[in-house]
Amino acid sequence: MKTCILAVLLGIFSFNACAEKMIDFNLPVYQKNEKFQLSDKLKGKKILINFWASWCTSCIHEIPQLEALKVKYGNDVQFVAVNAGEKSNLIDRFLKKYKFTFVILNDDDRNYSKSIGVNSLPVTIVVDKDMNIIYRDIVPPKEL
Repeated sequence: MKTCILAVLLGIFSFNACAEKMIDFNLPVYQKNEKFQLSDKLKGKKILINFWASWCTSCIHEIPQLEALKVKYGNDVQFVAVNAGEKSNLIDRFLKKYKFTFVILNDDDRNYSKSIGVNSLPVTIVVDKDMNIIYRDIVPPKEL
């Protein structure tokens, strides 16, 4: 019995030690002459990263959920969206048509997305202040 309790407690307390780390990135900010370095932007906050494309209907359908999360948690969480290698005219058209207020980043050749296993869209990842991935799914989280 003591062994079982100890095993459960060790499992609970060692969870964060085994958490998957987010691979740092430095991607261009859409239509700005600047880069977004993940590790520099954490500053004690979580970051929600949404991977999307203009042709992705599921990406379009989840925008209201993502925007609601930003309204609710915007002071405590940074919100960014990584476009999956599309041309600027497609991104422009998308952003004019849909209310998507996240900081938009370009992954022009999709090298970063592929390096972290984002092979289909949408994908939402939440990273804590220590760059641990605390959420990853094809739908946005309900809470942050």
